[in-house]
Amino acid sequence: MILLRFRIRAATRGLAPVAARACLLFLPGLMAVLWWPSSPKESEPTTRPNHSPPPHEVNVWGQEGEGLAISRDAWLHAATRGPTPPPPVRKAAGPAVGVGSGFKMVGSVAVLEGDELTATPSGSGFGLDKDDLAEVSRRFIAAFGDNYDQIAVFLGFTDRLSQQSLAYQQPVKNNIRGLGLGLFDETAKFGSLSGRMESMLNMKRINLYGRDAANDPQNDLYSVWAQEAGHRWAIYFKYRFAGETTDRSDLLLRQNAHWAPWVQSDGSFLDGLTWQDNKDGTFSVVDFNKRYGAMDQYAMGLRQPNEVPAFFLLDDFKDEAGAAIARNSRFNRGVKYKARRIDVTVEDVIRAMGARDPATSPAAEDLRMGVVFLTPPGQGLAPLMGEAFRVESTRAPWDGFYNASAGGRGKVCTALLHPCRGPAFAFGKPSLSAAGRVPGVAGPGDALTISVPVTNVGTEAAVANVNVGGANPFVFAATTVATPPLEPGATGSVVLQTQVPQSVACGVDFKLDFQAPGRLGPSLGSQPLQVGLQPGPGSTLEAADTPALWQINPDGTDTAVLGMWQWGTPEPTKAFDFVLQPAGAVSGTKAFVTGAAAGDSPGANDVDFDVLQPTVGRTTLQSPNFALAGLTNPRLTYQLHFVAAGFEKEVLVPGNQDAFFVQASLDGGPWVEVDRVPATLFLGWEQRVVPLSATLQAALATAAQIRFRFVAQDSDLSETVVEAAIDDVFLLGELPGCGTLVAAPDAGVDGGVVSPSDNGCSCRLGQRRHTSSGAWLSALFAACAYAVRRKPRSSASRGFAEPSMRLHRAFAKFIKRCS
Repeated sequence: MILLRFRIRAATRGLAPVAARACLLFLPGLMAVLWWPSSPKESEPTTRPNHSPPPHEVNVWGQEGEGLAISRDAWLHAATRGPTPPPPVRKAAGPAVGVGSGFKMVGSVAVLEGDELTATPSGSGFGLDKDDLAEVSRRFIAAFGDNYDQIAVFLGFTDRLSQQSLAYQQPVKNNIRGLGLGLFDETAKFGSLSGRMESMLNMKRINLYGRDAANDPQNDLYSVWAQEAGHRWAIYFKYRFAGETTDRSDLLLRQNAHWAPWVQSDGSFLDGLTWQDNKDGTFSVVDFNKRYGAMDQYAMGLRQPNEVPAFFLLDDFKDEAGAAIARNSRFNRGVKYKARRIDVTVEDVIRAMGARDPATSPAAEDLRMGVVFLTPPGQGLAPLMGEAFRVESTRAPWDGFYNASAGGRGKVCTALLHPCRGPAFAFGKPSLSAAGRVPGVAGPGDALTISVPVTNVGTEAAVANVNVGGANPFVFAATTVATPPLEPGATGSVVLQTQVPQSVACGVDFKLDFQAPGRLGPSLGSQPLQVGLQPGPGSTLEAADTPALWQINPDGTDTAVLGMWQWGTPEPTKAFDFVLQPAGAVSGTKAFVTGAAAGDSPGANDVDFDVLQPTVGRTTLQSPNFALAGLTNPRLTYQLHFVAAGFEKEVLVPGNQDAFFVQASLDGGPWVEVDRVPATLFLGWEQRVVPLSATLQAALATAAQIRFRFVAQDSDLSETVVEAAIDDVFLLGELPGCGTLVAAPDAGVDGGVVSPSDNGCSCRLGQRRHTSSGAWLSALFAACAYAVRRKPRSSASRGFAEPSMRLHRAFAKFIKRCS
């Protein structure tokens, strides 16, 4: 298929405008002719395709309107009576395809840069459809394992395909009878080959809930989140009284998936109210959208039928003066309403729906939920990292909110790399030891011992049976090594024995991936490992003479007023719970920081801070000379904490054109820039390793010494905050014998995706298979995709540009799934 695409591209290079026009006009007709549904052959199944129901949403008006405007009645079919399906089976998942590959991690939020397969162009922006969500799910599972029941996706853009809804739930699987849902299973389409994944949540944009969402469990964010999580099971009930032959459906209202306001539903998150019977013929609303009610918990498998008390619904509403009130009115707290009470029991529901089977759900009892932040295509991660941090800061409170919402009967875990309970482990930075080398150094051909710290972050004492893998050239004597028994909070280590390949690439980041099984799921980890580098001169910045050896504002031209470089112990500074300045150094207690004291405001140590107005700011720190003798292909390594942030709608965004950069001077010669960090929002200390030969070139080989300047600069006049800290500045050199072995590629967005099965793929429409026409039609799609993606070169073809791009993206999705 790849070769065919290449040949088509070469053959059609001069025909793009004509081909684009032809594809747009004639390809739909060709599809209709070739794939028109026909009567199935006798040997093919005649059952209804296995599709999940449409999403359920919370709309922007609370309880008014349909939001997505999708009719569930056209999709839902009654659960047939027959053999009882087996209970959900927690199959053991294999190791993830490169832990975290294709994602950045902000705490326990997996940040994914959007592209044409994860977001659909719509107008001037983007939106999400079911295929986009399936692609996000496939990539997440490939990177973090098939150990999740739900995935909640937050967006860094407005979803233009469902602008009226705050959030919605996309069903993936249901094998439970008695809920009012049909039986369906699209787990393979969503990348869950173990069949565990059950639903996805499109939580839209965190900014809609305001800055205080992270600190306020009463914020609407949490009740909306709870509603969408609960929609996996609830609420689709009907009921039938004894002696009746017709089911009643008036428990439900919006989309036939939410409680009607006249039902006493314990203030359910599913649009539910708590009605109080005043025992005088009147009823009052106590609260609403506060918890998972008793019937919700029954639907979720958290209560048995004998644990569900009777409830009631109301009819014939009147106000206290006797005037009739519509049944679907908004009912206010503190007001008494006259009404007729109709008692309902869980047995009445079971009479209509059948018993819940299986009676319990492991997913609700111990819900494992992944949290993803998806950025818009083409924008990169940096501008949205502040928003991703806000998602992370709401995640932990959500765990506690869910755990309390059903009276402690169910728990959720959103930790990304390990379970929240039971045996759970975190993996620290490996240390190296090779015979005849200084600690931490290993070279080509060395017998290498790698010690990996393992901490029990769970709630039970356990042994960690650690399996090691990842993108690295090492062959380990044993790939599974056990720690001693570890109490909760205790740290042990595993020791791995290997041989460094003779042709290893020096200074290349290799990945060590770790996995340790546990009762509630595996713990995963990934750590970088470098070999072939030996330390040269440098400084930990701890010595008492450090201020005398390092110069601040060496040329007297710096413009910073308060945020000048200072030697000391960094004190934490925050804005909106985002760390602007770290608490402490990387090693020891001392570092250079742009104003070490915390100050009384987030901008107190800002590089360009001025009492009256923002000004262009610059502060420079110059190192002493470091000798280069004995260093082959030297590198600079240093620890950096750098934030250049603006405050847009109370969310941190990178400051425009702010920067941190490093200059080097050989033997007192001119200053040359060797490293630059653009305006960004780092979430902690980062070790930077900078090859010097690329910028200093041949002069480096003959120089005797080198010194550096570290510059933090606010280059614009907007109200941004620039703060920086550095620690542990050293030179590194390659060991003799280093080769050019190339590191294994990171299994990222392309390499780490689990290919979907045929389920849900548009290659097969209706029930006819076209084995002969499928291949050449796929080739035609490829040709058209290439033709329409080319930039129009004439005014006549310019009108086709926008639809052509949309068609190209649709073809790209098609080819990705079907070729």
